[in-house]
Amino acid sequence: MTAAAPVRVRLFPGDAGHLPARVRQVWPDAEIQVSGYDDGFDAVLVWDADEAETARFAAGQTGLRWLHTKASGIPVQLASVLRGRGTLVTNGAGTHGLAVAEHVASLLLAHYRALPTLLDAQRAGRWKPLVAREIRGRTVGVIGLGDLGRSTARLLTALGAVVVGLRRGPGEVPEVERTYRADRLAEFLGQLDALVIAAPLTARTRSMIGERELALLPAGAYLVNVGRGPIVREDALVGALESGHLAGAALDVFAEEPLPSASRLWSLPGTVITPHCADSTEETDQRCLDLLLEQIRRYRSGRRPHNVVDLARGY
Repeated sequence: MTAAAPVRVRLFPGDAGHLPARVRQVWPDAEIQVSGYDDGFDAVLVWDADEAETARFAAGQTGLRWLHTKASGIPVQLASVLRGRGTLVTNGAGTHGLAVAEHVASLLLAHYRALPTLLDAQRAGRWKPLVAREIRGRTVGVIGLGDLGRSTARLLTALGAVVVGLRRGPGEVPEVERTYRADRLAEFLGQLDALVIAAPLTARTRSMIGERELALLPAGAYLVNVGRGPIVREDALVGALESGHLAGAALDVFAEEPLPSASRLWSLPGTVITPHCADSTEETDQRCLDLLLEQIRRYRSGRRPHNVVDLARGY
């Protein structure tokens, strides 16, 4: 009687050099590879990899049974490749929200406390007192009430903001004061001092915020995007910023990444650009590692892993 072939696992560790050893500790009987693009892998564990590369690799894995990604969402290309193939897909939902919430809160506080203006004055050696504003009492709308959106809502509420949310599904969400469905988007946008986008990219959310939607925001509103770049039409956003309709924007995600050096977004007044790092903290990495190792334990023992993705919905 021949022994069963070991499970073949392709690991995309990125710069996390410690990861292969940690995975082998909890999956000692697996054949784990960190390079190679041949067919025949049973599982793919993605810590850090180019989205297009991951999609191309998965497309060539005819017998793939499980794919886990550290990301809180599933890239559209990858979801399209795996849809209908019966592959179990899991993600890192629940591990990124705390860091993203701090990132959003810091950017909104910087905006209302006029930190960019104060820092410009400091660099110029000018003593320039000014009257700032408080976030308390501001109405902040959050699009997307998953881990990122709910974590952000909790923190902003603690700072005294009035947080309302837009979501696809029915029912109230305890982290926000009121929830709205997409058919009430105009009403949702029209009351906001600041809009935070924390939704995944799906067919429904792509280009969701364009010229019409930005015009619905009150003059002087502020926009923060920590979801996905293509949710916002960048040409429309540039227009709203250049016209002065929006007071500014804080952008962590973009339609093309890295953001091209020729993009007008780099130099628009009131705009803060961060290189898709809202969730990049040591604590996030530890939460992601803990989840990955638990997912492996569950998969090996036949238990259902956490965060199973509905590929039809895209999250």
